[in-house]
Amino acid sequence: MGVVVRSLEPHEWRTYRAVRLAALQDSPHAYCGSYAQSAEYPEQLWRDWCTATSWFAFLDEDPVGMVRINPEAKEGVPEMLSMWVAPRARGTSVSTELVDAAVVWTWSSGGSGLHLHVMEDNVRARRFYARLNFVPTARHELPDGRYLLEMTRNLA
Repeated sequence: MGVVVRSLEPHEWRTYRAVRLAALQDSPHAYCGSYAQSAEYPEQLWRDWCTATSWFAFLDEDPVGMVRINPEAKEGVPEMLSMWVAPRARGTSVSTELVDAAVVWTWSSGGSGLHLHVMEDNVRARRFYARLNFVPTARHELPDGRYLLEMTRNLA
């Protein structure tokens, strides 16, 4: 069972859409977007997101995870977004390989750090990111009363 992590080409936009919608169905509490809203996004938006700053993990050619980078998110420090791994691929190397792709891109682009937001009550994700040297740097309250924890990894 070999893992392949790669970016998608615009003609593969349906894969991006399918993985994102699967993430929203599987873990709606982990994201700020909704399945219904995302399902209505136009084809061109999905095509635009198929860039060198988004990566998908494939196991035996089946897409099982994704991560995306916003290169200019916070004072020039890229932000890791939309991290998700399918239930059948959890506990494998998929999540680490996706984060590694984001870190390598950030570092090779001259970035000295990478940050992300994770729901404060998502203990499993917080522990995972801590194992990869992300540390809490801020806490933000959402309109619904939940909290987002910002975590940052220094790459310098």
